[in-house]
Amino acid sequence: MRWVLLFLAAPLTAHMVSLSSGQMEITGSTARLVLRVPTYEVPEGEKMLGDSYQIAGATLNGRTCTATNEELACTYQFTNVPANPRVICRLADVLVANHVHVLTAQRGGATARQVFSGREREAELRFDGGYDPLRDAMDGLRQAFSGWARILLLFTIGFAARRRREAVAFVLAVAAGQATSLYLGLPASPRFVEAAAAIGVGYLAFEVWLLPEAGHRWAAVAGVGLLLGLGVPAGGSAAFYGTLVAGSAIAAGIVGLLTLARTSYSRPGAIILLVTSAAWFVAQFLPAAR
Repeated sequence: MRWVLLFLAAPLTAHMVSLSSGQMEITGSTARLVLRVPTYEVPEGEKMLGDSYQIAGATLNGRTCTATNEELACTYQFTNVPANPRVICRLADVLVANHVHVLTAQRGGATARQVFSGREREAELRFDGGYDPLRDAMDGLRQAFSGWARILLLFTIGFAARRRREAVAFVLAVAAGQATSLYLGLPASPRFVEAAAAIGVGYLAFEVWLLPEAGHRWAAVAGVGLLLGLGVPAGGSAAFYGTLVAGSAIAAGIVGLLTLARTSYSRPGAIILLVTSAAWFVAQFLPAAR
């Protein structure tokens, strides 16, 4: 188990929360797209995005970026407008691997919503309201383990459990916390979520290290569960959210059951997690100082 702890102490190169959105309106043979990407992820503006966003069968006529790089307006022209236009989104290749993009499109009063996450790079916009629950469930499962930071959070939750009953309580707490966050749809900036998540990891690690018999630890786990839900895109299906919540909670529970008999490495592991969380917290403010 020591090698797992050392592995988790490696630098956190990917953001836990990397989210962008797009609003598309299709009128006749023209599609107008407004793309919103966090400015701290695209320091070079539209040049950094390149051709990472395409619509099959349509030609990019032009795009303009606001002075603050907060929005990128694009215009596409179709040769023949398909019933279900196919969108190619490779923002995860340009930004970070765990990037999630939520696209909402409108055409003739009908709305289609598509979530690009994990390895999902291409998808059809279904204006007829149909969807594939199996694909959505797999998207939710990929989102549950997207990025080293999310995995670190789930590992720390499980690692903080001292006995089987507590591990089960943690499963319920993290599921309830994340489900509540998803239901409320609370707004939060990516940097705030990552900084708060780093504090959550540090707090649980501190308890394992110096307060091994502290009570009501499930409440802290529920709070971390709330953070896990803040970085999730809105507009997903029940299958997407269901597998996301279940996958996260079960993973934390499995780690808890596997690490219950850890007397030889509980404190060293907690110290490693505490140092990692401190470095992660400080890293959130470094880009702003440049």
